[in-house]
Amino acid sequence: MTALVVRDDLSKRDPRRHLSKSFIAQTHNCGQRAWFSIHDPRPWVAPEKVTFGSAVDAGVEVIVKALERGEQPDVNDAWDAARLRVDGETNTPNDLEVFAALASFAEWSVVHEVHWPGTVTQPHIRLELDGIGEVDAHPDLLLPQGYEDPRVGTIVDIKTGKAAKPANAAATSYTELGLYALLVRETEKPPYPPMSVAYWTYVRSKKPWWQEVVAPVTPHLLSVARHRVAAVARAIEADALLNDGVTTPTNSVFVAPPRFGCSDCQYSPDCTWAEEAQEEAA
Repeated sequence: MTALVVRDDLSKRDPRRHLSKSFIAQTHNCGQRAWFSIHDPRPWVAPEKVTFGSAVDAGVEVIVKALERGEQPDVNDAWDAARLRVDGETNTPNDLEVFAALASFAEWSVVHEVHWPGTVTQPHIRLELDGIGEVDAHPDLLLPQGYEDPRVGTIVDIKTGKAAKPANAAATSYTELGLYALLVRETEKPPYPPMSVAYWTYVRSKKPWWQEVVAPVTPHLLSVARHRVAAVARAIEADALLNDGVTTPTNSVFVAPPRFGCSDCQYSPDCTWAEEAQEEAA
């Protein structure tokens, strides 16, 4: 029986109603794109690197759910779920590469070191944060308490990429892992149990491999995450005031330039920032 991994449709979330992890990260990656998503939302065609990640993410969830139940995971079942997850996408990934990623995850040494019972996959966390407002996020995995360091109460995000993440990636992931930690911590009562955050990344190099980058949840990580999220919330408020009643809205508050290029952005044909980025890359 093929496991079906269902995701909420997050494409129509309005950041003026509640902030999401995706929008907060977007303001960091490209302020113009974040601004357009408020004032001129358009459909987006996911590139292959994104559909590959979605497929692997869905397959890993099936494997983890089996491990949580104390069962031997069926990689073929996970593969089926991965293919169903991206069925109908324009840029579908290579099936065999997806299978290889899932098979290697099931054999990865880290997987055999984790105490899986009690793990939660894709929890939907929506909380009101003081001074910020409502924030919405979906961490990939919440691992349980009660096993050896460094994976104590770990919040895990599953990633895929062409290159390995730097050693400090988890410790400096303020708008993603830091935000997840902030929200999870808000659901706990003091004294707070130990907690860490981690990226588990499938590195798509010539010899693909799974990488773990883990860091403790520190007061610094939580503080910077809270300030980053608060800054986005204030920018949305300022943008609403700036453009109240105007015929043509303007962007003067979401000012971060594009960090990762513009080739797959749905706004690039109409965006001067995209033109400048493409000229600079040429």
